[in-house]
Amino acid sequence: MTKDQKICSRCVLPGSFPGITFDDEGVCSACRDYEERWRGWEEGLPERRKALDRLVADAKAKKRAFDALVPLSGGKDSIYVLYLAVKELGLKCLAFTMDNGYLSDLAKENIRRACRTLGVEHVTYSWDPELMNRLFALFMRKTGYFCSICMRGISAATERVARMYNVPLVLGGSSARTEVVLSREMFQSGPVPYVKKVLAGEPLEKEARRLLYQGGPSRQVGYRLFWWSGRKRIWTCAWLDLPDYMEWNYDTLYKVIKDELGWEAPPDSQEHTDCGIHPVSVYLHNRRFSGLEIKRLTYARLIMAGQMSREEALERLEKEPPEECPESVMNMFLENMGMDRAEFDRYVDMGPRFLEYQPRPNPLFLAARGVKRGLKKVLGKK
Repeated sequence: MTKDQKICSRCVLPGSFPGITFDDEGVCSACRDYEERWRGWEEGLPERRKALDRLVADAKAKKRAFDALVPLSGGKDSIYVLYLAVKELGLKCLAFTMDNGYLSDLAKENIRRACRTLGVEHVTYSWDPELMNRLFALFMRKTGYFCSICMRGISAATERVARMYNVPLVLGGSSARTEVVLSREMFQSGPVPYVKKVLAGEPLEKEARRLLYQGGPSRQVGYRLFWWSGRKRIWTCAWLDLPDYMEWNYDTLYKVIKDELGWEAPPDSQEHTDCGIHPVSVYLHNRRFSGLEIKRLTYARLIMAGQMSREEALERLEKEPPEECPESVMNMFLENMGMDRAEFDRYVDMGPRFLEYQPRPNPLFLAARGVKRGLKKVLGKK
C-alpha cells in the first residue's frame, strides 16, 4: 500500500479495497454499511436473548440424548460457543470436530481440555486425507482458492453427525458483526451449487459426491421451517450462530476461555489456531491483495464493532511484523497436493477465478427476502 493512498478516517481500510468509496467526511462505505446494518444492535440484545431462551427451551423439550451439537475446531469462537452452551444455556452438548487432515496439535489439545473441563462428549469426523488433498489441488487449479472444500466438508460432516445422533440444535460461532471485513473477491464458502459447478466433468466428481450431503429430508424441511418462521421456534431442528443472539466481545471471550478452559494460542497469533494450513491461505490472500492484509481487515472490523480504536490499529500495523507462511508448512502442503511453488503462485496471481463458479441467487428467494425486509421496515422492526 502506497503512503499517499487514502485511508478511511474512521477505520483503516484503504482505497484499494474492492468497491470502496469515501464520503465528504472521509468515512468509507464499509463503515457506513456496517453502521446501517447493525444500528440498534445493543438496544435489541434483551429481545434477542429472550428469543434464544425460547429456542433453547424448545431444544430441551425434545428430550433427546443431546440438546445441541457444537462443531468444535479448537479455535477461540467455537470453544467459547461450547462454554456458553454448557455453562450459560444449560444445554446437554455433543462436541464434534471435522479433521481435514491438517488439524493442528494445539487445536486437538484445546479441544481435549475444553471437553474434559466441561464434561462434554466429543466425536471426530475424518475425511479421507488423500481425497481432500486432491480436492484442494483441483480447486486451486480451477478457482485459485482451496478453502471452499473445507467449508463444504465441515457442513456435510456436521449434518451427518447431527442426523446420526438426532440432535435438534446446531450451534455455530460465526459472527458477521465482529469478523474480518471481506469482499466477494476475497472469500468463497462451500455451498453445494458452487462445489457442484467446480466438480462438473472432473474425474473426482463421483468420488467427492459424499461431500455434497446436506442432511436427510426431515432435517432439510426443519431448517427451512425454522428460517421462514423468523427463527422463532424449533419444530424439528435448527442451526444458529450464537453471536447473532449474544454480545460477542473478544476481550471477554479470550479471558473466559483462557482462565476457565485453559485455552492456548500460538505465541505469534490468536487467530485460526485450528488449521495447520491456514498460513498458506494467509499467504494466498496477502499476495493477491497487497495492502489489504488479513491483519488490516481484522482490525478494521474490530474498529467498526467498537472493540479497538483506530489509533491502536494503526500502531499495531506499523509495529507488528508482516504475516508470513513458514516454508515448512508451504512445502508440506504443496507436496501433498502434488504441486510446485511456481505453479501455486501462478494460480494465485491469476486472481479469484472462483467468481466464475458462484451460483446465481434464486430470483424467487430474493423477491421473498425483499418482501420480508420491506415488511420489517414498515413495522419498525430492527
